[in-house]
Amino acid sequence: MEPPTPHPGTLREPLVGRLSNLHLPVGRGAGQTARAPLVSIIILNYNGADLLPACLDSLRGLAYPRYEVIVVENGSTDNSLQVLAGYPWVKVVRTERNLGSSGGYNFGLPHSQGEFVLMMNNDMIANREFVSVLSEYLVAHPEVGIVQGKMILPRSKGALEVCGSFLTRYGFPYHYGYYKPDGPRYQRSYPVFTGKGACMMFRRRVIEAAGGYYFNPEFFCYYEETDLCHRAWLAGYETHFVASPPIQHLSGVTIARSENAGFNLHYYLRNMMFSLLTNLELPSLLRIMPLYLAIFLSSMTLSALIGRWPSAQSHWRALTYNLCNFKKIRQQRRRIRAIRKRSDREIFVKVLRNPRLDYFIKTFQGRLAEYED
Repeated sequence: MEPPTPHPGTLREPLVGRLSNLHLPVGRGAGQTARAPLVSIIILNYNGADLLPACLDSLRGLAYPRYEVIVVENGSTDNSLQVLAGYPWVKVVRTERNLGSSGGYNFGLPHSQGEFVLMMNNDMIANREFVSVLSEYLVAHPEVGIVQGKMILPRSKGALEVCGSFLTRYGFPYHYGYYKPDGPRYQRSYPVFTGKGACMMFRRRVIEAAGGYYFNPEFFCYYEETDLCHRAWLAGYETHFVASPPIQHLSGVTIARSENAGFNLHYYLRNMMFSLLTNLELPSLLRIMPLYLAIFLSSMTLSALIGRWPSAQSHWRALTYNLCNFKKIRQQRRRIRAIRKRSDREIFVKVLRNPRLDYFIKTFQGRLAEYED
């Protein structure tokens, strides 16, 4: 089933809003509170009434001195609003329909005031120090515009969620640490091509530098955070994985309830191809896209041959979407040229990392958790 049409909007929306529901934990000194940047925590909710209490209760006791919590009620049909009524310190903003993750977060951002913005899924359970560590990292590293903290998957025996993703010479991302046990290599901070959008903090001024808009409203869902991180790199900022105290991610509960077969793969592949075609310089496109398309077309063909029709159809629809939207791609490339401050070569030095061939084989087989970084 196709999702509702994404919110039309424009690619440059003013970042305006009102300061409300600011949460100032008791016991913090006035001086410490005044020095800490305000953090706006934006939670996107779609039919997550049973997830919200654990998520919001975990945020009530944060050690960080200045933060506001905003829930974007994204067209839910369950009793989410009744649940939210029990949290008067949370600011609730409502959409008329499900705008997807891109449209939902775009809708919520103008209602926030923080110098730093933390986007969170409604299936996250935070610890007391999580926001403090991410905020302190941004303060200490002015060259960094976006950070992703460490997440664990309690439903998968405490395995790690992605610890940031690198770009490969094939155009596909390399999800580092995916479903791995925690260990020394994930207990340090480092630059990555993109963070995981389930829980990612960024400086508000990155939005203006990266084109004046948050997520591309064309995307609806999937790959929108990678496109934002890519634009941030182009605009002169870096994205880092931060080895923070891990928070819990129940992982994809809301999405699983709303998808039909092939939905996520279609949007993921469609948006990935669009983002690469718009953000890469021409020499990079000529090097990367032939390899990307070779893997893409091989995956589509093999899916058809072995009867995985949802996968084959998702590939085909992603390909035809981009072929039919050449005008949009060309317009977006012009926008990217206007914000670019770094060449691809400068960015690749920090974020390009190529996994072994079996990474892609295991990805196709659905066994990526077995790959060893």
